[in-house]
Amino acid sequence: MIERRRFLTLAAGLAATAPLGLARAEDGTARRVFRVLRDGSDIGTHVLSASRIDKHFEMAIDIDIRVKLLGITAYRYTLKNREVWDDGILTSIDSEVDDDGDTEFAKVRRAGDMLEVDGSGYSGTAPLDAVPTSYYARPFIERRPWLSTQSGKLLTIDVAAAPDEARTFNVKGELETTLIYDAAGEWVGCRFDAGGEPGAYEIIESNGAITPLWQSA
Repeated sequence: MIERRRFLTLAAGLAATAPLGLARAEDGTARRVFRVLRDGSDIGTHVLSASRIDKHFEMAIDIDIRVKLLGITAYRYTLKNREVWDDGILTSIDSEVDDDGDTEFAKVRRAGDMLEVDGSGYSGTAPLDAVPTSYYARPFIERRPWLSTQSGKLLTIDVAAAPDEARTFNVKGELETTLIYDAAGEWVGCRFDAGGEPGAYEIIESNGAITPLWQSA
């Protein structure tokens, strides 16, 4: 979900149409909080809050990043994204971004067999297979196109498994990051360029599994 503007490169994920053998989840909720690091320093949080009732899945994503120099905030990035899936199909996205004073947005609605996109970077249609750049489940890797939750733009990317790291994927193209999943398909971290410094996510809170909630919706 964060897309590089001044010095943070990290954007926002994707979902396969079929389950990968995970057990069907009951209705419920899950929450995961990442600490965002730049060169080892804590610069913010990325919070995922998921819920499912029957075939209805909702995801709330909140990012708050503040980079400080000499105690003064030199850069601020916030994202508030709300996604709805019904019966395994993306129904809506409502996302707002403040990128250090510059505002961007993405509003998506299902319209029959297409998605209608109204965003700061693109307005038009997208196929139902499009998925938001939210990363929260391993099946996202296989789906195309990726739809930016920052601007609504349909992104051109390539994804390849990292040669020496299990369940790690390098994303290149209009979005560049490295995504890390665990054996159950849960998103557990990432690495990215943060303005010439190494950026990373690490989990500081995890309550429940997100992937089976999403796959069962």
